[in-house]
Amino acid sequence: MKNIKRFAVFCIIGLFLSLPVLAFERDSSEITDWYIRDFESEIIVNKDSSLLITERITADCGDLPGKHGIFRVLPTRVKAGSQIFRMPVELVSIADFYGNPYKFQILKNGNAGTITWKIGDPDITVKGKNQYKIIYKVRNAVRTEKQNYDEFYTNLIRNFWDLENNNLRVTIKFPEEINSQNTDISYYSGVLGSKGTSLAIYSWTSTNTLEFTSTGKLKKNEGITASVTMPKGIFAPYQKTFFEKYNEIFGNLFFFLPLISLIFMYLLWRKFGRDPKIKSPVPPEFGIPQNISPVQMATVIKSGSWRDSSITAAIINFAVKKILVIKELNEKILFFKYKDLKLRLIADYKNVGLTETEILILDTLFPDGKNEIKLSEIKKDRVVAENISEIKRSAFNDSVKNGWLAGSSVYMPALLVGLAAGVVFILVLLSVIFLGITDGDYLTFFVKMDANLAACAVIIILFALLMPRRTQKGADLMFQILGFERYMKQAEDYRQQFYEKENIFDKFLPYAIVFGITSLWIRKMEDIYGKDFYKNYHPAWYAGAISSTFDADSFTSQINSIAHNISSSTSSSSGAGGAGGAGGGGGGGGGGGW
Repeated sequence: MKNIKRFAVFCIIGLFLSLPVLAFERDSSEITDWYIRDFESEIIVNKDSSLLITERITADCGDLPGKHGIFRVLPTRVKAGSQIFRMPVELVSIADFYGNPYKFQILKNGNAGTITWKIGDPDITVKGKNQYKIIYKVRNAVRTEKQNYDEFYTNLIRNFWDLENNNLRVTIKFPEEINSQNTDISYYSGVLGSKGTSLAIYSWTSTNTLEFTSTGKLKKNEGITASVTMPKGIFAPYQKTFFEKYNEIFGNLFFFLPLISLIFMYLLWRKFGRDPKIKSPVPPEFGIPQNISPVQMATVIKSGSWRDSSITAAIINFAVKKILVIKELNEKILFFKYKDLKLRLIADYKNVGLTETEILILDTLFPDGKNEIKLSEIKKDRVVAENISEIKRSAFNDSVKNGWLAGSSVYMPALLVGLAAGVVFILVLLSVIFLGITDGDYLTFFVKMDANLAACAVIIILFALLMPRRTQKGADLMFQILGFERYMKQAEDYRQQFYEKENIFDKFLPYAIVFGITSLWIRKMEDIYGKDFYKNYHPAWYAGAISSTFDADSFTSQINSIAHNISSSTSSSSGAGGAGGAGGGGGGGGGGGW
């Protein structure tokens, strides 16, 4: 009889204990997202201030389509007041309750200070109840900086879970020296910052084992945070790594690196890259300064840099000098019509006083006895593509040989580009070495380092572009070029000088392209020669659909079209050129389903 009574009592107790679970069970039709059936966590607190945590999570997605698994998010640093505590996380394993490993992805966010384990296979969908056993280590989990006590202050389950939780049980195993007599326990539950305690209870289940359990269902973003204060001398303070210890120091030093680079590069530029001062005021120059070519003029203006319009100006100049003619073509492919331009060589150019760069341009366009080429073919011609870079170098070297650019303009940019490349190499090397083997806690250090090294590289590259400089001879030539540009922009003010020069419009047209004043220069012709002359003007170097009665606008459009087609064809082929509330502690993190 006694045995029957005992059995009945056990059944009643068992039924009573199962009521919360039964009450939280859900029918498949009620499931609209993942939810956690049961969350069990065992936390072993070690004397070196680290934790070994084993989580057993039972999650249910019912019959919902497109579900793959859950993700677990953990903080790797926590801010308490003005202090930031690094809490490195090391994953041991992720498997089901039977030890079968799961596929997962690790995501680190250095700015947020989190690490995420995205568990599941994107190619495999799951249904119903799924079990996840996650084992990981957390360092620096016991606060030892207080004078009178040490504190285990952690989120048993943090407020950043996107899933509802039916049942939570967390077991905390302390070293043998810790017990209910020498500890003081506080805890908080609810939404972030809440001071309430209604969602959890705790008890000592053995001398050094503390257990927290939820009193009901935890909604999304509800958490439980516990603070256990203990006597000092039991836990060894966390030993910071080199990077953690000197993060702020080196982080600030790295911050000054771009400033130091900027100052150094400015001083270097003042010595090797600053142009001599150009005289002022600038009087008009009525002829082409020193009879230089359009390419030479463009190179001096840009202190050695290249303009795509230089080849356009050179080709128009060849046409004006009757070395080649430009012919407009009306082409057709199936039902589609389009315009093309053909360049046809009509004279020998080897011994007519062209510069080496101009000869190289013509050799590139008309190789091996070839005497014509379409602009549409230039884009497809590999020889042209390969030679554009050589043309650029030739124009630069020509300015150095003529004494317009300083000799340092040759080696200094290359030296600085090499220096920038070295900085980038160091940046990449350090990132590969360290970011691949460290936790997210160290990301802040390397983000600071990499960002500032990258800034240094950018500063060096920018000054490398500014480093080519004119010599005094080049500055004097630039003074004349500015005067020539002034004359071309104000030609109507100097009509007498204009009339004294033969064929001045065509002769100066390539230089108008260099200055970017083609439309203005054409207008000057109309103003000076009059509309009647202009209406009957037809350039001998151009064969196309130009009417004998075209006006300034139509001719401007025609020249701009030629320049655009030449420039786009050649440039496109150029190739290289502590306490507080729920959620305030460390650990816990959050998660969700996917």
